[in-house]
Amino acid sequence: MKTGLLINGSVRTAGVTFYTRQGLTVVRSSSSIQPLRRTRAQFDVRMRTRHSVALWRELKCAGRTLFGGTSAYDYGRFRSLAFALPVVYLRRGEGDCSLLLPGMPVSEGSLPPLHLALGSVGGTAALLSDLRTTDLRPSERLVLCRARQDVDFGKPRCHISVGEVSVGDFDVVDGCLALVGTEFGDPMGGWALVRVAGDDGGAAWRCSSQRLVTRCTYYRNFTTDEAFASAVGSFGGLKGG
Repeated sequence: MKTGLLINGSVRTAGVTFYTRQGLTVVRSSSSIQPLRRTRAQFDVRMRTRHSVALWRELKCAGRTLFGGTSAYDYGRFRSLAFALPVVYLRRGEGDCSLLLPGMPVSEGSLPPLHLALGSVGGTAALLSDLRTTDLRPSERLVLCRARQDVDFGKPRCHISVGEVSVGDFDVVDGCLALVGTEFGDPMGGWALVRVAGDDGGAAWRCSSQRLVTRCTYYRNFTTDEAFASAVGSFGGLKGG
C-alpha cells in the first residue's frame, strides 16, 4: 500500500503499527495476545529471570563457565539452578545489577562435590574443605571462584573471578585442605572451590558441582516488602492474584 506519508521508523496507533519496507508502507497489528505478566507469581519469575541473566553475565566475564556443556547448555543449566536462589527485587532500569547470593551455583559436573565452609585457622579467616590430598587424582586440579559484592556508581554488582590454585597454596587442617587468608573474612565476599579434570579444550573434561559460600547479607535489602513494592511500581503495578 502506498501512501503520501513519509515514515521514518514506525508509528503505532489505534492497535496497529505502520512502518516502511522497500518503499512501501506496511500495516500490522500491534496488539499482543500474550497475557500480561502481572500476578505476584509471574512477577517473581520475571525477577528471577532478570537476575539470573545478570549473574550469568558476571560468570561469563570471569572466563570459561563450568557446567559441563556448550555455552548455550551451560546457560540453561545455570538458569535452572539459579531459580532456587532467593528472589531479589530490582527496579526497571536496574537489569544490569547483580547481587551476591548464598548458594549461587558456579559449576555442575560428575566429580564428587566438595563440602565447603567459612571458618578460621589459628585466628585467621579460612575457606575450609573436606578434601584430602589423597583424594585428588593426578589429572585433577582445583579452581577457586571468588565473588565480591560491590556498588558501582550506586548500582550493586557481583564481580566474579576464577583462577587455579595449587596444593601448595593450602594449609592442612585436621587432614583436610584449607585456604587461609584475611580475604576469607571479607563480609562482602564469596568463594567456591571446584575440582576439574581434563583439558579445558577437551571433550572429556569434568568438574564438581559447587555453590558459593558467603557471609554477605547485602542482598537482603532487595528482598523486603519495600523493595518489592518499589520494583512493582516501576513496572506499572500488579494485576490479578
